[in-house]
Amino acid sequence: MKYLNYDFIPSNNLKYLSTYTYKGTDLSLLYNYILSPIAEYCLKFVPLNVAPNVLTLLGLICVIIPHISFYLVMEDNFKGSIPNWLLWSTTILHLLYMNFDNLDGKQARRTKNSSPLGMILDHNFDSMIILLQGTNLSTAMQIGNNIFSIILYIIPSIPFFLIAHEEYYTHEMNLPIINAAAEGTISVAIFFVATAYFGCDFWLTKLSILNGIQFNHFILLVFAMSVLITMPSVIYKISKFTSVSSLFKQLRYFFFFNAVILYNIYFSKTNVIEQHLRSYMYTVGFTMSKSVGIVALNHVCNTPLPSYQNSIYLFILLLTNTLSGQIFGQVILNEGLLIQFIALLSILIHLHFLYNIGRQISKELNIKIFEINKPKQ
Repeated sequence: MKYLNYDFIPSNNLKYLSTYTYKGTDLSLLYNYILSPIAEYCLKFVPLNVAPNVLTLLGLICVIIPHISFYLVMEDNFKGSIPNWLLWSTTILHLLYMNFDNLDGKQARRTKNSSPLGMILDHNFDSMIILLQGTNLSTAMQIGNNIFSIILYIIPSIPFFLIAHEEYYTHEMNLPIINAAAEGTISVAIFFVATAYFGCDFWLTKLSILNGIQFNHFILLVFAMSVLITMPSVIYKISKFTSVSSLFKQLRYFFFFNAVILYNIYFSKTNVIEQHLRSYMYTVGFTMSKSVGIVALNHVCNTPLPSYQNSIYLFILLLTNTLSGQIFGQVILNEGLLIQFIALLSILIHLHFLYNIGRQISKELNIKIFEINKPKQ
């Protein structure tokens, strides 16, 4: 395994790990009056010897299970009839994920086992939820094997990534009275319930009062508008600590790889997304998850944010192949095989990141990742 080792944290910055303390608030009424009390009640039944990171992992598993189930039932079809048992089980497991997501922090404070690694894993796993549950949601909403399924994923990833930068610059995560972590996440469960109750065709209804636009496309527009409305306040908070131009320089890589994915899909010579939408989702999703992890890691280690990541070369390759098709009329590499290859590498790169930050942080702090550690006196 030593050949896989890579130190993401410079040796001079390891000292900041032991002094890191998470700061944050959540003003959501839904969280404070419903979700948090439910988690507090459930906490009574969680043994003291259960590590917070175990609860974080269980939350992720609650989303992985329906993700795999959707694939086994629907294969690579992101549109079509979905069994009600799958929709209801996905809803229940999604609600369990939400509870685990609230439980892990409470268990960490209860057992005095809060750590920067726990914070990074929590943020990273939450970003993976957007991907895994996003593929299920695009199927439930009958978006189909097209560019709109990618857009459905990108829309919520924008505020998530921007809020990660807010925490980096302000050293706090303060969620407003309506936020994606509470209201946004519960709305996903509501969409699955609506699909189970009204049927899949419900999302294909054409809205005559809106010039015949399909209901699922209208929801996409609502999602996009909500991001446009809420993000200026986040940018304003960050602008108190750095210039807006500096912020957008840090966001260039995020916009670049998303733009390349959309460009590749739109100008594909073979309409490759029809057969390989899942590979596109995994490529952009796991790249995004690692990017969130990098921001969180640099936050706890007090290091500057990188301008880009090495996976940029994968997207340059993808872009070059697309441009070759436009210029010469034929792509250099098979588009389907290329996106599958890049998707696989994106997953492996993300796992490599998780392995190494777990290795490096646990070694520096002398902690075990999935066990209760004795608090320092």
